Amino acid sequence: MNPYLEEHWSDVHSSLITFIRVELGIELPDDLSARSEVDITVVDDNKDYRPDVSVTEDSWRYGLPPVWSPEADAAGGGVLTVTEPMLVKVPTEKRRWIEIRDGNGKLITVIEILSPSNKLSGRRSYVFKRNDMCAARVNVVEIDLLRGGMHTVDVPLRDIYDPHNGGSLDYLVCVNRAAADGRREVYQGQLDERLPVIRIPLRTTDADVPLDLQALIDRCYETGRYWKLDYHREPIPPLSEKNKRLADTVLREAGLR
Repeated sequence: MNPYLEEHWSDVHSSLITFIRVELGIELPDDLSARSEVDITVVDDNKDYRPDVSVTEDSWRYGLPPVWSPEADAAGGGVLTVTEPMLVKVPTEKRRWIEIRDGNGKLITVIEILSPSNKLSGRRSYVFKRNDMCAARVNVVEIDLLRGGMHTVDVPLRDIYDPHNGGSLDYLVCVNRAAADGRREVYQGQLDERLPVIRIPLRTTDADVPLDLQALIDRCYETGRYWKLDYHREPIPPLSEKNKRLADTVLREAGLR
């Protein structure tokens, strides 16, 4: 995994969603379809629906048309003046995910690629939605390729974190199968390891679909031309001392530093 991609996650996230949908479209049973979905959510600040607010003037710049004002009537009445509204800009974010449905529209599996807001300001609403899907007996696959933010995938950190194994847990995938009550399939990864090939669950009568995360991230890197980034500085969030040495060696061998 390239830690520098995290600073450009909006673009990487969109590309990864597209590439996963394409891969699934090739492998899924004929009566299932994968679709990328999107909605608009309010970006809060540690509390639900508490936006940053800005008051703006010059309404014509923000899409409000001019208002017709009638002339005074024949009886000499006053002119009707329309009160100008205060314009409030509410920060929003597009949230994307993948849904697998059958021919009747039944939701089978949801694949979530975590974004920074899922792990920070929007964590609470994301967890509520994920828990609702699990309660509805939908397979949920959470892919967390971000080192920053809070632990968010649906498995307690204490159950998977081993401080004696290098003290590092950089990347996580958590699979919640609808048919496996109380159990989670967890894929762990560190910066110096290849990202795993994971199993995407469908119906209990279907075989799992393999998904090669490393190949998909490599495609994001290549099509986004991310070799043009400035690799002489440290990535955000910063690396551990061990990973700094690793990154320096890899970048020098690749001629990027």
